[in-house]
Amino acid sequence: MPSPVLAVDGGNSKTDVALLDGDGTLLAWVRGPGCALAAPAVAALIARLAGVAASSAGVTLSDVHAACYLAGVDVPWQASERREALASLGVFGSVEVGNDAWALLRLGAPSGAPAVGVVCGAGLKCVARAGSSAWELPSLGWQTGDLSGAGDFLARETVRVAARAEDGRGPSTTLRDAVCSTLGVASVRAVGEALLAGSLTEDELGVLVPVLLDQAVAGDPVAASVVGELAGEVATMARAARRSLGDEGPWTLVLGGGLFADPAGRLLSAVWKAAPDLQQEFTLTVVDAPPVAGAALLGLDRTGAAVPAEAVRRAFRTAVPDRPANLG
Repeated sequence: MPSPVLAVDGGNSKTDVALLDGDGTLLAWVRGPGCALAAPAVAALIARLAGVAASSAGVTLSDVHAACYLAGVDVPWQASERREALASLGVFGSVEVGNDAWALLRLGAPSGAPAVGVVCGAGLKCVARAGSSAWELPSLGWQTGDLSGAGDFLARETVRVAARAEDGRGPSTTLRDAVCSTLGVASVRAVGEALLAGSLTEDELGVLVPVLLDQAVAGDPVAASVVGELAGEVATMARAARRSLGDEGPWTLVLGGGLFADPAGRLLSAVWKAAPDLQQEFTLTVVDAPPVAGAALLGLDRTGAAVPAEAVRRAFRTAVPDRPANLG
């Protein structure tokens, strides 16, 4: 039987670690804090969570292949740093490291099938694979031609356009009053001053994203323009990835992340509005299983396990992760 697999989905706000045996059976799943950390700290966090999972499942970690798919691994040296840090612990039998968008892609499309994956959470990431060829945007920010994230971009743009409406530099928008009401401030200018003083952080602006989406759906043209810019970028990235790997298909577009998990489908509707022909170019899949299931599938691929993908997805959809109180 193939080796057991340790699947890791490491995000900015949480890290999921799951153990599966060689036939793909889910043995344990634990959740801990985010891993937006330096490589040694990431390795230590994963090892602690893995120890909890292994103790619960009765598995020896030295026999395990660790498939670690992490946010913030956007260029090769970042993957190498984390792989080396994990390997240096001498805990796991073998280790692979990649960006968490690859787990999303595997979650929504068969291995090797022509597919593009776009993650819209706090950040924005696009990867693609066709056969043995792969394509990945570095997504480092303006310096690599990107919007500054997905949810982060929407939150900042909400404040920016509201501020311009308030002082007359931009068109009137319902976002001006919505920002003040949501953040409990007297003016949008007060938001900027609070950010400067440190009494408000950019992370706290995330509450403005659903406000923006609601105002866009309600017909505010300024809000719709902001959402439309992100929606158009999703389509642009998907098409660029397809062109880079050749147009021969059929192609699947796999969408995931918090903004596409929206039950109301507000960003998804905006994507179709921004690029109505996209549905003729791609078969759409919006993932409905947690990303750690994609990391599990990639790990099982690497160990040669012939496990039906839907069985793995179903196991994670019906399970609940344990949240250990003590990771020491």
